[in-house]
Amino acid sequence: MGSEMMEIPDDLAFLEVLGATPEPSEYDADVWQVNVQTENSEPLTLTFDIGARSVRLTRGAVGEFDVEVYREQVGRLLLYSRGGERGIVVEVDVPSFKCDLVVAIFPRFRLVDPMLYIGN
Repeated sequence: MGSEMMEIPDDLAFLEVLGATPEPSEYDADVWQVNVQTENSEPLTLTFDIGARSVRLTRGAVGEFDVEVYREQVGRLLLYSRGGERGIVVEVDVPSFKCDLVVAIFPRFRLVDPMLYIGN
């Protein structure tokens, strides 16, 4: 990738796919947060820092997360809508390592993270 800034979708894409737009942090102009509800009305928060190229995803109430994933060296944050499923893709692309974290949010939560693969 080699980009100094992470690529992100525009507000309209966030609204169309997640039903919410990013809100800026009051403390850092590069940090943005999107809050949505999963199918079970669980809070899901996507926080991204454009300058630091990092993404954090949490599901659950503050202090009671059942899912918390953090990525650095993010090249792009993508949104997708296909086959009735909507969600995000976090692309990490550094020398000798490429990984796409895929998070389906609607119609039900599903996380696919190759970094967590244990294998046989």
